[in-house]
Amino acid sequence: MSGTSRLEDVLMLAVERRFSFTDFEPRGIPGFESDIAKVFGQSEHQTKNLLEAVDTLADDHHYCVERVEVREAKPGNKGKSYPRRFQVTVSPA
Repeated sequence: MSGTSRLEDVLMLAVERRFSFTDFEPRGIPGFESDIAKVFGQSEHQTKNLLEAVDTLADDHHYCVERVEVREAKPGNKGKSYPRRFQVTVSPA
């Protein structure tokens, strides 16, 4: 299943209401997964496809995809790097 196959689901929800989820950059680091699948009531296996659909939607001028970096204190060693965390909100433009 490709990301475009989830695009219709993302479009339908964005038209109905504004929605938000957490995303990380870079993606794919174990322990730092987006919660977008939970927002859509889908299996965690759909996370990548849903994120790809939102990335596609970001290029559509009919929708607003806002990514705000969430800054928080990181526990642990100073030398350990963590992915950047974002609160992503999707709404009609």
